[in-house]
Amino acid sequence: MLLAASVLALGFAACAPENPAAEAVPVETAVDGTTTETIADNTSVNFVEKATLSNMFEVEAAKIALERSQVQAVKDFAQMMHDGHTASITELGTLSTAAAVAPPIALDNDHTGKLEALRNASVEDFDDVYIDQQTEVHENTLNLLKDYASNGKDAGLQAFAMKMAPTVEAHLTQVKALDKSPADDITKSPSES
Repeated sequence: MLLAASVLALGFAACAPENPAAEAVPVETAVDGTTTETIADNTSVNFVEKATLSNMFEVEAAKIALERSQVQAVKDFAQMMHDGHTASITELGTLSTAAAVAPPIALDNDHTGKLEALRNASVEDFDDVYIDQQTEVHENTLNLLKDYASNGKDAGLQAFAMKMAPTVEAHLTQVKALDKSPADDITKSPSES
């Protein structure tokens, strides 16, 4: 009986890990097995990617508009876009790091194509192309911000979205006013008037 009890005890000891804490899997383990303090959710990753791409595009498009536009109202808008979106890139970068999300460092094909179209626009069409692009980008960004403000999971990014939505809405109103003004028609050739 003593022999059977000893064998049973040895059997249990052999099955148990030597260090149970070493066998435990941390709660915040990434799919690849590494541990991290925070694992970003897909909604936050998508938000950071789209918002960063929009900001980067705005800055680059503004640089082109500042060089190419011959309309002061368009240049003024472009300068405001450059300054505002440069600041937004910095703020979003800090919040992205805190949310454990790596923002993109280069523009995607869609935004690169839009910049190419802007660079290649004729003098007569430049302001119209710029204003149309700005209208589309601000509409998309406003929808992105409102959606994340309502449904986002990261508090810092959500506060950023709530704060930026009214600013982007104001920019959208301004660019729509530019579109209705003769600003995008000033550079048309006399034969088109």
